[in-house]
Amino acid sequence: MTFSTAYKKLLGLLLCSFVANLSTHAQSRFPTLEVNETFKVTVDETEKGIVAKLNNNKTVFLKKWKRALSFIETYDVNNDGHMDLVLNSEEHQPNHALIFLFEPKSSSYKELSYPGHEFSNLIITEQEPGMIISYINAQEWLKFGFNKQSELYRSGESRVLNDYQLALNLYQIRMYNLDGSVKSVKLETFENEKIPLLEVQVARLRLYDEPGYNAGSNIYVEKGALLEITAFEGKEWLKIKYKYAKETLERWVNVSELKMDISKLQYVEDKNGLNLVMIDPQHGNGSFYFCIALNNYSNKVFESSYGKIYIFLENENGNKLLYPLYNTGDLNLPPQNPKDTHINKADGKWFKPGAVIDDNMVQWDVEKKQFVIFHDKSENDEVDEYPYVPFFPDGLSAGKYKMSAVFIDSESHQKPLVSNTQELKFPLKKIAINQNQKR
Repeated sequence: MTFSTAYKKLLGLLLCSFVANLSTHAQSRFPTLEVNETFKVTVDETEKGIVAKLNNNKTVFLKKWKRALSFIETYDVNNDGHMDLVLNSEEHQPNHALIFLFEPKSSSYKELSYPGHEFSNLIITEQEPGMIISYINAQEWLKFGFNKQSELYRSGESRVLNDYQLALNLYQIRMYNLDGSVKSVKLETFENEKIPLLEVQVARLRLYDEPGYNAGSNIYVEKGALLEITAFEGKEWLKIKYKYAKETLERWVNVSELKMDISKLQYVEDKNGLNLVMIDPQHGNGSFYFCIALNNYSNKVFESSYGKIYIFLENENGNKLLYPLYNTGDLNLPPQNPKDTHINKADGKWFKPGAVIDDNMVQWDVEKKQFVIFHDKSENDEVDEYPYVPFFPDGLSAGKYKMSAVFIDSESHQKPLVSNTQELKFPLKKIAINQNQKR
């Protein structure tokens, strides 16, 4: 059999490539690790993803991971006598990890996961077999264990509530039973002092039966009432004790409603001061844009470093709710002439905003099953790298709402700025985020 010169060169290149490929996969940069007395495993990175190679010549595909793999550890994570894989990435802070449990019956691996949580800064110790602590940041963590069915469950968590405006600095540890019910709640301050009583500063504060916007009651406490904090849920709900007649009752209050009296939130145009404006969010293609801007009609430069945007909704029954959206970061807005904010063009009257705070579409996150909006977090160290924030609170009822934006700066004496109202029909059309946008 004869070969042409060109074919010989091509064959030589293919052979070299094949040998090089074998060499690359034969020599993983990670050490071989023991699974048990008979099995050893070597983890390797390939173009298709991360694989595990067992000494019985079996190769198991683990996952295509967007993060760079830094180092690998083995632990008996679920306390079954077999060493499992913990793959770590130091690409971002905090360190992220993947956990793969060894399945002896199939001599394979299965990824361990928990809904809505990515494992990071793990602590797995022999002193507490079958328990995992995953740190969210330096102070907050989630603790997991395995039930009798070898399923992962959340056994405990720590949370921090820091609110400068309400002078709250609380640390909470909550432990759970196997069925998810609360086993114990421990609340303390960082200064080892008594938890202060919270004095109501708004005219009337609504009480809730549960930590959720649909659990609002017709019971209110008046300004000056003292509330004893016993627990909190997320960043928006405080469980409190208060005295009513001769009884001591427990209810929930909303943190945003502690800061602003929602009965007095209304749009008033200020021709000599600041105005928050919301542009009509409806578009002909069914998309919903959240576009807000600040106009400064005063004679001074407006500066803000601790601003926050809230959403204020009122349903058809007149029920109102208020919740935070995000921090605005540094703002610097020079004075404007009201006449300059509206420009007459051939096709109509155009609005020229002073400082655009947001102009983004509200989209649907398929994975998290919630409506989100893009928010640049690059300068905020207190949040994760995911560039979207939830636009609506959990449990919001379907229906028509009047929607306003509210701006407040926690360090200034500026009253809350309320925008003009726009119409909102919830739920919105589910326009999914392009997966490339999320990276």
